[in-house]
Amino acid sequence: MGDFVINKKVVKTNTSGNKTHIGGSIAISLVMRTLLFALSGASIVGLFVLMGNESPLQAAEKWWPFQAILANILTFLILRGLLSKEGIAYFSLFSYKKGNIKKNVIEILWLLLVGLAAGAIPLYLFSYLLLDSVIPPDTMFQELPVWAAVIALILFPITNGLVETPTYIGYALPRIKGKTGKLWPAILLAGTFLALQHIALPLVFDVPYMLWRFLSFVPLAMVLGFIFTKTNRLLPIAIAHGLMDLQLVVQLLIMTF
Repeated sequence: MGDFVINKKVVKTNTSGNKTHIGGSIAISLVMRTLLFALSGASIVGLFVLMGNESPLQAAEKWWPFQAILANILTFLILRGLLSKEGIAYFSLFSYKKGNIKKNVIEILWLLLVGLAAGAIPLYLFSYLLLDSVIPPDTMFQELPVWAAVIALILFPITNGLVETPTYIGYALPRIKGKTGKLWPAILLAGTFLALQHIALPLVFDVPYMLWRFLSFVPLAMVLGFIFTKTNRLLPIAIAHGLMDLQLVVQLLIMTF
C-alpha cells in the first residue's frame, strides 16, 4: 500500500491502527453523498406524503436546496469523523496561508472560467443528446417561498462548498492515489462518483434525466480533480465551486420574486 499527500505532507497508509482501514474509508467517501441525497430527498417526499399531497415526488423536487443542505451537514459530520480517525483536522484540508490572497483571487477567477466552460457546455450538449432538447430541464428552477429561497441562497453554496469537493477531491482522490500508486485512476474514480451523486439531486426517477444529470457533471469533475493534482490547493477550488453554486440559487431567487 502506498502513501498519500495532504497539504504537501506524506501520510503513511501501511501503518497499524485506523489507517489500515483506509480502503473502507475511501469507499464510504465515494458513495455516501449519493446515498445521503437519496435519503434526504426521500425524507422530503415522505413529509409531503404525510401532508396528503397527491404528487409528493413532484412536490419535493423544488425543495432540492434543502435536500442538499441536509445531506451536506451529514457529509460534514461523517467526513470529519473519517479524518479524525487519521488524526487530521477537517479544515486542514483547505491549507490556507496568509499572504496568498492575491494568488487565491486570481486562481479562483480562472477556476470560475474553466468551471463554467466545463460545467455549462456539457449541460446543453447532453440535454440535446439524451433529452432531445438543447435547453436543459428547468426542474431545479421552480418557485419557492421567499423565506425558503433566501435560506437556500445563504446555506446551499456555503455548505456545498465546504463538503463536496473536499469529500471527493480533497479526501478520496489522494487516498485512492496513495492506495493504488496511480494518478489517473484516482482522478477518474473520484470524478465519476462526484458526478454520480447528481442523479439523486433532485429525486427524479427517469432514466434519461438521471443519465443527463450524471454525464453533464463528468467533465467538470475530471477537470477539478486534475487541477487539484497539479496545484495541491483545495481552497480556491472549493471557493470557485461555491460561487458556481451561488449563481444557481441566485437564479432561483430571481424566479421566486
